Amino acid sequence: MRDERVHEMTETLRGLLRALTVLTVVVLLTAAARAAEAPASRAYPEGDRLFHTDPRWLGGDAAFSVALSSGRTLWLFGDSFVDETAPYARTDAAFVRNTVAIETGTDPRRAGMHFYWRHDKRGKPTAFVPGATDSWYWPRGGVRLKAGPLILFLSKIKPAANDLGFATVGYAIARVANPSEEPAQWRMRVFDQPRLPFDALPGSGPVLDGGFVVTLATRERDAHAASLVRYRISSLEKRRLIPGRWWEGKTRSWVSIARVAAVGPTIVIGDAGAESSLHWSGTLRSYVHVASYGFGASTIGVRTAPKLTGPWSAVRTVYRPPESDAPKPFVYAGKAHPEQTGAPGLLVTYVANAFDPASLLTPDGERKLYWPHFAVVPIEKIQE
Repeated sequence: MRDERVHEMTETLRGLLRALTVLTVVVLLTAAARAAEAPASRAYPEGDRLFHTDPRWLGGDAAFSVALSSGRTLWLFGDSFVDETAPYARTDAAFVRNTVAIETGTDPRRAGMHFYWRHDKRGKPTAFVPGATDSWYWPRGGVRLKAGPLILFLSKIKPAANDLGFATVGYAIARVANPSEEPAQWRMRVFDQPRLPFDALPGSGPVLDGGFVVTLATRERDAHAASLVRYRISSLEKRRLIPGRWWEGKTRSWVSIARVAAVGPTIVIGDAGAESSLHWSGTLRSYVHVASYGFGASTIGVRTAPKLTGPWSAVRTVYRPPESDAPKPFVYAGKAHPEQTGAPGLLVTYVANAFDPASLLTPDGERKLYWPHFAVVPIEKIQE
């Protein structure tokens, strides 16, 4: 009798094992079939015309976008070529530390775009967000408060004797009181913020979250690991020095800077990129983080999470810019633009640069290099 029971139990376990094996194979085959059926990400050159609508603006990097209202989008660029005199060539252009543009419409194939910069005392083009004589600002991201001011996060940069020729020396928060008007009429104030006692640069991918604006704060070292800092909207609207509170895990939650651990705030994304985007996707019911990964030759990667505090998925490569396969590639600045429409998926941009600055001034370089480029990523690629 006992031997019969043992035999029955053995056969039952073998049956369960066979069933589990079959189920595993079915799941794997189904996942593979879905991946094969998912449309591929692709270049979207029909959208690139958005950045070529003003012959005076001859290229720039960064390319952050901020939805100001329905059908009206702000674009933030870093270093830009500007030449106000025909025949409009980079060899005669001013190299402006930051510029902005207003897009009217949300389909880049047909939307209008108006670029803005300022002029110095000699009438030469200069940065839209003015810097000091020994420093300048590059954009990190922005957010429009509901029916209120526009908040911009900026990196403060100075020349440095290193391989890049510059170094980040802090950050600033700018407040625009009247963003519904044209940028030439903006009432903007820029507030330098105190240096932090740990390695973190706030301002990447700001999003509204209840009564707060939450941003990623990336390390300058350690593969741009990112923590979270949030700012009370009332402080952003009124104060010059704007205290943030830092995420220190479920147990400690959001704490003041004085209570951040000596090693720095809790890391929520191990590598968030030097610059990136962050947005909520109603379709996916998750937050979506997009950045470039790699130095020189890079890919565009996506992470998702049900909450800003995570857990965040592993990075999934969704697009490899063709310029990454060129000799001596320099591709970076990947980010998403969820307010853009007209394409079957999520529109992202990146910038192809060159390690030799002289390459940007050649006829071929002027056509192909140092411009933002669109690509379209099907939603199925993000869901894989």
